[in-house]
Amino acid sequence: MTAEQRLAAFLSEGEGPQQDPDFSDSVMRRVARREFTTGLVTSGVFAAVAAVALWACAPVLSIVLEPLSRMLLPAAILLTLTAAFVLFSQSLAQGRARV
Repeated sequence: MTAEQRLAAFLSEGEGPQQDPDFSDSVMRRVARREFTTGLVTSGVFAAVAAVALWACAPVLSIVLEPLSRMLLPAAILLTLTAAFVLFSQSLAQGRARV
């Protein structure tokens, strides 16, 4: 019997390798936990670097943003009230408004 015939006989048995669901579950949990931890650490480092950069730029940004914010405040109020009115009227039209 050649190697090809033995392989064909093995594959023709139709029964795949046995799998342990508990083992697969534990491996998948460890991989997911490792990916989550890696993502969380990466996000934390990025947030810390961004916070330090913004803290360093705060004096310059305040000079630029303070007059701009005073100028745009009325427009921001109007846009917020308009968005709230639209969302409330849509929910009222669908009959799910809660007062």
